[in-house]
Amino acid sequence: MAKILNYGSLNIDYVYEVPHFVTPGETLQSKGRSIFAGGKGLNQSVALARAGGDVYHAGAVGKADGQLLINVLTENKINSEFLKRRNEASGHTIIQVDDNGQNCIILYGGSNQTITTEDIDETLSHFEKGDYLVLQNETNNIESMINKAYEKGLKVCFNVSPYSDELLKLPLDKCSYLIVNEIEGSSMVSKPADTDPYELIDELTKKYPNSSFVLTLGSRGSILKQVGCDPISCKSFKVQAVDTTAAGDTFLGYLITNLATGMNPALAIKCATAASALAVQTKGATPSIPKANAVLDFIKKSKVDVLVDKL
Repeated sequence: MAKILNYGSLNIDYVYEVPHFVTPGETLQSKGRSIFAGGKGLNQSVALARAGGDVYHAGAVGKADGQLLINVLTENKINSEFLKRRNEASGHTIIQVDDNGQNCIILYGGSNQTITTEDIDETLSHFEKGDYLVLQNETNNIESMINKAYEKGLKVCFNVSPYSDELLKLPLDKCSYLIVNEIEGSSMVSKPADTDPYELIDELTKKYPNSSFVLTLGSRGSILKQVGCDPISCKSFKVQAVDTTAAGDTFLGYLITNLATGMNPALAIKCATAASALAVQTKGATPSIPKANAVLDFIKKSKVDVLVDKL
């Protein structure tokens, strides 16, 4: 089995339950507060591991406040030997979750922004051609990570979130997989956000012909377009959302592990979609990420054929 290295963020999430998102000038009473381990990187590592991957997490946490995050890695049997401890505080977020289960997030980078090129060189020396590198845009030195991993023959999977136009300066053509939503994807090719998703896939693959794409479309579903293959379209399972915080991270983690372990791509995206459907029904980030047996049970019990010719 290929090893999966996730060089990613680890955040402490402060989650506030609110009737609606705070508006300018408003003071809003929260109905509750919870503290969870999170961060796109940590969430994705947990999903990668719960899907059955051989997962290593690299990054950095604060010496004073990072134990909560380290505990989650340990509990999920994620190798943390490449995790650095810094004097800088761990990254954290302030998350509002409204009555419809939607969220908005304020992010503080903290120790996630302290990764050095020496850290990257030492970590990548333990991986080889055919292994996977998973990245998100919540750490520094991403360009170095992509270039060095590409040189070693790793399959780079880059979730371009949070998106900024600065990302277009990165060597994205060296990524085996680019994971984007419709807003991110349309920005990458200067198209309107409401562009037909299949037209958007075509434009993305023209710009980055050596990269496979995963285009996520929220409640509509997702499309997997691998190099040299026809698109695979998958509708979302219809469930009642409680908290969407880690839904995208769950989807990505399951999809990458499934592809890394050689699963048929259509089944891989179906399982990833089922995992994200389970995740939105539970509060919190890492607590909401299901285990593989729960995902398989969900698929067996579902009567819906989510794999379709076109969304």
